[in-house]
Amino acid sequence: MREPLILCVSANPGMDRRLHLKSLVAGGINRAASAEGFAGGKAAHVAMAAHALQAKAVWIAFLGGAIGQECSAQMESLGIRVVSVPTASPTRVNLEIIADSGEITEILEPGGRPAPGEEIEFLRQCTHEITNADGNGVLVISGRLPAGVSPNLYSSLINTARASGIEAFVDSSGEALRVSIDSKPRFVKVNRQEAEELLGRTITSVSEAVGAGRDIIQRGAASAAITLGSEGLIWIESANGPVWKAQPPKLPVISAVGSGDATLAGFARATTQRITGEAAIRLAAACGAANLSAPAPARIGHATVQSLLPQIVVERR
Repeated sequence: MREPLILCVSANPGMDRRLHLKSLVAGGINRAASAEGFAGGKAAHVAMAAHALQAKAVWIAFLGGAIGQECSAQMESLGIRVVSVPTASPTRVNLEIIADSGEITEILEPGGRPAPGEEIEFLRQCTHEITNADGNGVLVISGRLPAGVSPNLYSSLINTARASGIEAFVDSSGEALRVSIDSKPRFVKVNRQEAEELLGRTITSVSEAVGAGRDIIQRGAASAAITLGSEGLIWIESANGPVWKAQPPKLPVISAVGSGDATLAGFARATTQRITGEAAIRLAAACGAANLSAPAPARIGHATVQSLLPQIVVERR
């Protein structure tokens, strides 16, 4: 049997520029001590983390201009197969500014608007990869949509995946998230802020996060997880199944950017390996924790994840 694929859909990728400086002065001149560029966007992070978990990851992305080419080259250098959909709009650049204090400031560019023909080609390429997977793998739809692209793109992909026997995982926000949940994906992963925006209420406790997860399932998802930062992670495995909470240990932090995406990669990898319950959320939480001290977003190490697994505190609620 062929190795399961983790197909990562990236409608709004970017180059993540990480700047280190002593302190960020608003309205003044800031000189960085160092600057690095990493292929990024949520789906790219999922693909990189999944690859680190020894999964066969495929990255399907709108890519434009020299920045798009650089993103593609970086992903391929890691051993990830890239399905590039060329677009006239240049790939965006996002800034992650890390001060010596540990404070992190993110500045995210909007994605360029694809031409109608480019959007059609993107859907065609995604459909081709889903069909060729032959029911063996997971489709991960992750990130916001660029301007001008209908949320129906995501719902179309979820429906195509279902018809092809592929599990659809979603991590998005706003209208794209709402439409995706209506299409009944297998799994939805959001952070606290995204869940609050979706449901129109604040989430201030673990019990409220569990209630939010149940509401996401009631709206159409088969399973739902919500990341809570330092408070860990909750996961409602199914409508009638168990509720799990995972708490990683306190660890040195370079940056939390990409931790939610690494968590999602852990859940996707667990699914392709038929891992469920406590073992699945333990793997997902270990991936998110490993990202905190990774040299770049989602560049987690397999050995690090394995070393963290026994340190994750998991409870059934």
